[in-house]
Amino acid sequence: MKRSGATLAVLAAAALSLSAQSMTGSTMMSGSSSGGSQSGDTSNMSAAPADSMTSSPSNSMTAASSDSMMASDMGYESLKKAGKLADPAVGSELRMAESSGMKVAFTDEMSAWALAAKNPTVLFFAADWCPSCQADLRDINANGSRLGAINVVVVNYDSSADLKAKYGITAQDSFVQIDDKGMKLAVWNGGGVDGILQHIVRPM
Repeated sequence: MKRSGATLAVLAAAALSLSAQSMTGSTMMSGSSSGGSQSGDTSNMSAAPADSMTSSPSNSMTAASSDSMMASDMGYESLKKAGKLADPAVGSELRMAESSGMKVAFTDEMSAWALAAKNPTVLFFAADWCPSCQADLRDINANGSRLGAINVVVVNYDSSADLKAKYGITAQDSFVQIDDKGMKLAVWNGGGVDGILQHIVRPM
């Protein structure tokens, strides 16, 4: 009996020693994972980085940065690399083609302002090599009558650097509604006829 009691005591002491060592080891690991800090509660310190690492990047992404990524994905070089450039000759034809609505080619700002003085007017920055621009032009040409009295002024994206800078346009297939002084009322990307109807600012 005495021998078995002594054995139990030795085993209990060994178990306590191992438990203490494992606790010390986990505390040291927590401290090292939080940058080796020696002060404070290390369990809280290790939890913070874990939370930040598991949060989805899309949750913290702003709409602006998302738009920028989309714009860079649809740029000339990206489309060329992906083999998705459209035939520029077709794009040019679509820009100049007649529409069932009130679509005209851009000539100068004063003419666009004059149109905006009479009816809602949208500048459409279209690149001839852009597949989505061509799709929107086909839609506007075929279904422009749905726009009623809305003017669509098609701007050649590649030869209008000053106008793009004025309105902050960094990607083709962009629409800008202007007033009769050339002031920007609304800006959006893509959507064709439905996009125009959705985003247009109506006069009060």
